[in-house]
Order: sequence, then structure tokens, then C-alpha cells
Amino acid sequence: MQADKTDLKFDYQGALNLARQLNNLADQLAQAATTRQGLADVALKDFIGAYADQFRSRVSVEQANFKAVVQGLRNDAMDLSTMWKHAMEDENRRLYARHVDDMKNNRSVLDSIGDWFTGFHYPPEPAPVPLPQPPAFTPTAQLVHY
Repeated sequence: MQADKTDLKFDYQGALNLARQLNNLADQLAQAATTRQGLADVALKDFIGAYADQFRSRVSVEQANFKAVVQGLRNDAMDLSTMWKHAMEDENRRLYARHVDDMKNNRSVLDSIGDWFTGFHYPPEPAPVPLPQPPAFTPTAQLVHY
């Protein structure tokens, strides 16, 4: 394994902050949809005729649009969370590989001979990072420092 000497460029905090904001916006939009549906139900209570039918149809389209936008915002928030997870895992792998390279490079000849008899064991590789979950999108890991 040859270590990548460069750090991954990723805004870890910014990604999760944006995920929280998108999720919060989805919550607000879902609440607005519920409020508007309630107002439409009141308006349609005694409203009959062709214009009532048009209004009912428009309300239905609006609710479908609300639902689609809310789901899109939630999907985008989860996509950011997934990007955070993958970036964290990738950078941890890079840091681990650098550490292993340093260990290899700093072994003496005597250590290497002893390794032939007893074997040499590297430290365990970084564990997989759990996916941050809504609504808090709290970081579920930290970068590993050796």
C-alpha cells in the first residue's frame, strides 16, 4: 500500500450544516403544505361548481408539488450526509496508509529480521463510518490521527 501524501479537500462541517438546513427547509415546507391544505379544505367546504372543481384540482397539484420538493430536499440532505461519510472514510484510509508507510520506513534491519520470525502486525485499519442521520446530522466519526 502506498500512501497518498495529499489530504482530501472536503468541507466536513459545511456538508453536515447544509444537510441540516435542507432537512429543516423540508420540514418547514411540509408544515406549509399542511397549513395550505387545511385552508383549502375550509375554503372548499361550501364551495361548489366548476370553479370549485378547478380550485380542488389546483390544490391537488400544489400538494403533489409540495410533496415532490420536500422529498427532493430530504434526498439532497441524505446525499450530503453520504458524501460526508465517504469523504471521512477516504481521508481516514489515506491517514492510515501514511502511518503504515512511516512504520515501514522507520523499521531497523534488526526489527525486520525479527519480523521474519515473529511476523509484523500493523495497527487495525480504520472502522467504517456510520452515516449521519436526520434531523441533527451529527458527525458520527472523526478523522483518525496516528
